[in-house]
Amino acid sequence: MQKKLFATFAIIIAIAFSFSVCFAADMLTDATNAVRDTVTNAGNTVEDTMQNAGNAVQGAMNTAGDTMQDSMDKTENTMGNAGNAIENTGNTIETDMNDSTSRDTDRNDDTYTATRTSTNGNATFMGMNATAWTWLILGIAAIAIIAVVWYYSMQITSENNHSRRD
Repeated sequence: MQKKLFATFAIIIAIAFSFSVCFAADMLTDATNAVRDTVTNAGNTVEDTMQNAGNAVQGAMNTAGDTMQDSMDKTENTMGNAGNAIENTGNTIETDMNDSTSRDTDRNDDTYTATRTSTNGNATFMGMNATAWTWLILGIAAIAIIAVVWYYSMQITSENNHSRRD
């Protein structure tokens, strides 16, 4: 019986080794192809993501640059308009001054005579000049301020003393 069993196993092993088809090899090839496809797809996805990120950053930079250029152009126009307005105002003032001057010089009134209206500084009132009067008034004002401060401080002190006795 053992010989029959041994012969049967020998025939099964011989038949198994005689075929060249290997199911594991096909599965290995399919698995390898699947992994290769997955890695390729992942690489393409990463590359696409990087390109999209680069395009987004470039778009943002272009937008920021365009916005800054627009702001600079608007500022330049505003400053130019302000400069033109100032120049026009200056021209208007110059024209008005020239017109006023020409009207005054066209009027030949010889009836006006200039008289001296300022004093020579020797004017006095009650024997004191303007400087002495200024110092006198400032001194009186300082004394009045000191008196008011002293009066109110004494009033507070008096109230504090009376409130302690009660």
